[in-house]
Amino acid sequence: MSTDNVLSPIVAKLAAVQIPPSLLKNAVVALSGLTAIIVIGIVADYVRMLRLRRTLPPGPFPLPVVGNHLQIPKSKPWIAFEKWSKHYNDPLLTIWLGRRPIIVANDAWSASEMMEKKANIYSSRPRIVIMGDMFNATNYNQVVLTYGDRWRLHRRLMHTVVGSQAVRSWRDIQSAESKIMIRDLLDEPEDYVFHIERYACSVVSIIGWGRRINRKNDYVAQQALAMMNNAVDVVIPGAYWMESIPELTKLPKWLYKLPSLIWEQSNLMLKYFYALSLEGSKAHEKNFSARLIDEQEASGLTNEEVATLTGNLIGGGVDTTSSTILSFILAMCVFPEVQKKAQAEIDAVVGQDRAPVWEDEDSLPYVQAIVKETLRWRTVTILGGIPHAPIKDDIFRGYHIPAGTNITGNLWAIHRHPREFPDPDEFRPERYVDGLQFDYPNTRGHNAFGWGRRQCSGQPLAEQGLFLTLASMLWAYNIQPGLDKDGKQAKLDIFAYTDGENMRPVPFPARYTPRSKKIESIVRSEAAQAREQLSVFDGETKLTIADVM
Repeated sequence: MSTDNVLSPIVAKLAAVQIPPSLLKNAVVALSGLTAIIVIGIVADYVRMLRLRRTLPPGPFPLPVVGNHLQIPKSKPWIAFEKWSKHYNDPLLTIWLGRRPIIVANDAWSASEMMEKKANIYSSRPRIVIMGDMFNATNYNQVVLTYGDRWRLHRRLMHTVVGSQAVRSWRDIQSAESKIMIRDLLDEPEDYVFHIERYACSVVSIIGWGRRINRKNDYVAQQALAMMNNAVDVVIPGAYWMESIPELTKLPKWLYKLPSLIWEQSNLMLKYFYALSLEGSKAHEKNFSARLIDEQEASGLTNEEVATLTGNLIGGGVDTTSSTILSFILAMCVFPEVQKKAQAEIDAVVGQDRAPVWEDEDSLPYVQAIVKETLRWRTVTILGGIPHAPIKDDIFRGYHIPAGTNITGNLWAIHRHPREFPDPDEFRPERYVDGLQFDYPNTRGHNAFGWGRRQCSGQPLAEQGLFLTLASMLWAYNIQPGLDKDGKQAKLDIFAYTDGENMRPVPFPARYTPRSKKIESIVRSEAAQAREQLSVFDGETKLTIADVM
């Protein structure tokens, strides 16, 4: 029997149904009333937006409901923010993410005045729909916790392992892993990105779980990198419609699957990182997981809090460090005169009979300046990481800033401002030699790690490791662009970077030529010694995400 034959009687019966005129009229009236309520609600909210807009810094005109979502470029919006700021002749720019304003600071001084000088007000977090609401992270994740006692507890715990004093105990580990990475560049230069990521991940894995990462394709390392990339990109304005229209998260799964998929994946990652923390707490060597598990009951830490504290250590420490090293390599390839200056300084202080050590730092001011210039030249967290928010209404430079407003620092504009950084795309360490050669709100001369009380907890660990790693690479190798298919030196593009909030150079060819046979021999022998030194941290985890499903 055909489908038509089956359905025909049903269709005929439905067609014969008589809908009472009164019922039809009531339905039309109800629908009209509902439409009128929605329209009135939209109009009233738009009037609120326009009134509020008059008290905020200037910016492009918003539309009802969606704000400036359709005007924000999907690729590298920080460039547009810089252009808009110049167009409106104001370092502060307002863009609307749906019905909520975001204030973007495009110069160092306005950002510092808000988030450092007024840190008692501007140290909280705004509402972040995906990372906060959907991950439910506002209750347990340090990076999105509102400013208060719970956040202070997390900050204190993190400082016990990566604070300015605590990081000195990790110097031997950073040095040893750096030596292995530098040897790997010699043996497999085509895989230099993987070697750098392995190095960065292994350091924080030892600190977090007491286990080193021995393979460049380690399962945990891959999960950590993926977690960080997916998490930070959700704070890019305009990246997701759910940030502009939070009501989308309430749609049923059969109509819109993304919210439920995000929720499910975030819960799986929490369970996975807590399982890794439990495993790490049983390791032979001291580590952060052991400290957290020991303190879990006394501090009232939930399993989710333990998971995010160790997960943030891994996620935050891997991508930022490895991306900074990649930008350094690109800079050395494109600005060989800087490399030669640094190598001359290293040869005068260190010589070629040994590799640089921590004690050389004060005697290598040009190398120190290279670290700072790398962090400025191509800052990884290009929008300053997670936005700040004031805990109460504030008047700033005549503008009314409501409590909870998203405050974002555009480091693309800040670190390229012609007032502090003329010729900003020139890699010029001289900006930092013999003190800052320009006025700046802080003594570092950059804001690569954020502002005020919400600065990156891992800043001391990152700066410490970057000095020795970059100094050792400069001592060991002449770093040059790779060769193209015709055997000619490849032309590299200093603007070819990824679109993510944690940006890094797109893959480019590079060569690492030992500066002498003696140096090559030292690189190999020191790597062998370092591998033996790190053997106490050997061990493969058998845990996978499937184990916690």
